[in-house]
Amino acid sequence: MTKSKCQIISSSILFPIVLVLSLFLDYASGGSSDYASYMGIQEYTTLQEANDFTLKDVANKKVSLKDFKGKVVMLNFWATWCGPCRVEMPSMEKLYRQFREKGFVILAVASGDDTDSVDRFVKDYNISFPALIDSNLVVSDSYKVWALPTTYFINAKGQIIGRAHGGRDWGTKEAAQYITSLLQRQL
Repeated sequence: MTKSKCQIISSSILFPIVLVLSLFLDYASGGSSDYASYMGIQEYTTLQEANDFTLKDVANKKVSLKDFKGKVVMLNFWATWCGPCRVEMPSMEKLYRQFREKGFVILAVASGDDTDSVDRFVKDYNISFPALIDSNLVVSDSYKVWALPTTYFINAKGQIIGRAHGGRDWGTKEAAQYITSLLQRQL
């Protein structure tokens, strides 16, 4: 074999190895987009202002999105009857407890549910983050929610930075690393 053929063969073998290795190292280094991809979160290249809203929680207290400017917000649209929503809520609670003292907020918007149903759910699942009632779907419609659960991530400036459709296990180390990367971006 000639030297040039050997070089071509070795580069054709090495290229995929180098590519996989570089992707792994980039992922391991903690780039948020890598964690976002792993978690199935679609990050936006063009950020848009999150629509402000005011809803009541299960205690009938008014809660507005603008009250959380300066914090990273996980805005989750869900319903008490939604199976994947019920499955992901305990892991959301775990994530919230891990990061709530570091500037992280979860707002769970109950799409189409009534206060009594949401109150029972919150008590049954021992949820400590705000569960908001959107019984007439005004906020859900303004965020173009077409499937439950749908989760938006909002940065400290109030801009939507990403979205996830469907349920997730938010209790994983990748989810924690994604939230850590979002919190570090605001520093």
